[in-house]
Amino acid sequence: MLAEFHQFLDLKTLIWLFPIIFIFHDLEEIITIESSMAADKYPKTNFVKRTLRMRQKLGSTAAELAVSATWILLIISFTAVMTAKFSSNGEGFLMFIAILNLFVLQATMHIVQSIKFRAYTPGIITSLFLLIPYCLVTYYFLAESGQMDWHLFFISLPVSLIMILVFLVGNLLGRYFIR
Repeated sequence: MLAEFHQFLDLKTLIWLFPIIFIFHDLEEIITIESSMAADKYPKTNFVKRTLRMRQKLGSTAAELAVSATWILLIISFTAVMTAKFSSNGEGFLMFIAILNLFVLQATMHIVQSIKFRAYTPGIITSLFLLIPYCLVTYYFLAESGQMDWHLFFISLPVSLIMILVFLVGNLLGRYFIR
């Protein structure tokens, strides 16, 4: 079935879709973050309490999230440009795959939160209908084209962990600029 996508998509197109998919996902989060912070509508479990506290520490207003999303978008866009530029000679996919791994992690976190909260959480719709399908198709195209193998995937995992810290700088910027 995925082979049928070849008539509509190629690896370069998927690379350029990277920041666009992120924008749609983060728009959903920005639009819905403030209304979702009302703790009284969620079950009073420890997971829910910890998650809401963490959201408040990382930035719980739309403006703070917008600053953070802008920071991450700059990094994702730079990564997409560099990957598109260097992908013609078979290099430059490590950072792209590392951030793609974070897309999968974030989508998974949204699913877990929605299950634990027993309610809608910001980002769940685009996680299910954009992030997960995009990531699966992109992993498929990367593997099929020989640009990703298990070795590169496992090397990208520690880079993904480092990128979490880089992305968290956006949360600090959001809290600093929006007071």
